[in-house]
Amino acid sequence: MGHTESAPELRASVPLPAAHIKALGGRLQSAGALLLTASFAGAWWHPKEFFHGWLFSFFFFFSLCAGALFWVLLHYVTNAGWGVLLRRQAENIASLFPWVALLFLPILWDAFWGHYLYEWTSPALAHDRALQAKSAYLNLPFFTIRAVFFFGFWILAALFLWNGSRSQDRDSDPWHTVRMQKFSYGLLFVYGACITFAAIDWLMGLDFRWGSTLWGGFVFVGAAGASLALWILILLWLRGRGYLPQMTEEHLHLLGKLLFAFTALWGYFAFSQYMLIWYANIPEETYFFIQRNRGSWNWFAIGLVLGRFFVPFLLLLSQATKRNPKMLALTAAWVLLMQAAELYWLILPAVFEKAVAIGVLEVVVWAGMGCLMAGAFLRRLVSCELYPKHDPRLRESLEVVS
Repeated sequence: MGHTESAPELRASVPLPAAHIKALGGRLQSAGALLLTASFAGAWWHPKEFFHGWLFSFFFFFSLCAGALFWVLLHYVTNAGWGVLLRRQAENIASLFPWVALLFLPILWDAFWGHYLYEWTSPALAHDRALQAKSAYLNLPFFTIRAVFFFGFWILAALFLWNGSRSQDRDSDPWHTVRMQKFSYGLLFVYGACITFAAIDWLMGLDFRWGSTLWGGFVFVGAAGASLALWILILLWLRGRGYLPQMTEEHLHLLGKLLFAFTALWGYFAFSQYMLIWYANIPEETYFFIQRNRGSWNWFAIGLVLGRFFVPFLLLLSQATKRNPKMLALTAAWVLLMQAAELYWLILPAVFEKAVAIGVLEVVVWAGMGCLMAGAFLRRLVSCELYPKHDPRLRESLEVVS
């Protein structure tokens, strides 16, 4: 890795209209801030629905950033050369963690003063025996410390990788790759612990009486698959507009195989979790699924199984789908939609107990966060090169054959 020869650029890229994209990003962020500000009226009229809708949207966009950080770390840990050309966009998504941390603040406020999300935070339950048994973990100071640590780690890790990669663009020094690879082993270990406990705190914590030993892995696999789908869509958008012509069908095929693998892995975790809880038949565990198998939520759950697993699994079985940009984009967009549907199924039954419903609050909050994050990403996009042009493994990526 000591020789830093510039890799060949197979085709010239169309230059990004940086000023236009940056202005568009600013307008999107302004629109997002306006929508989120307007949504706070819902906290007055329908506080329980508002905070559950906020958590749904927050965790959706959090999962995209968390998954993107995983893919960057995995790239370095496995010393994968094929993805060098593509890596920068995953770095850009992961670098948005400061915005995710900002979006967490209303959830933290509710934990201290509202108590609409996490029942265990309410002083009225201070003498509950089930809560007392878990009080060493479920207490507000420790909850806050964990959240601060999680976001501190994710922000520092993502910016370390993003800045290191950009520094290499400027000075062509291969040592940046070596340094980031060395640190990534330890970072990936801490990352796994953080996302596991974050899933427990922010999703499983919605009902402190319920528990699942597979929960951390289940939530992580969903986040990794969804972020991969977003990564694919961004890359295909850049390629389709001529900004990333070096990306070939070989890259599409490899990305499609990863999406197929994580679709299968999601099915494994989802089935294993359901099967173990059903087989054990412990009331403290089974009521989680009983609550979600009532009325139209039951049909929603069946549709989720079909849509989250069977549809993308069958589509991605074919090599033609993985190599076809339109089919791969359609499949990736479907996976993103199913990630949102899954999180809705996990969070919103606490509000809409009898039947599936999508309120105006949920739509406004989701659209506001989407505009805010999309605008932040576009501003990141034009602040750096589209790919790590001086990474010593770039030639391997450009010449990859899958």
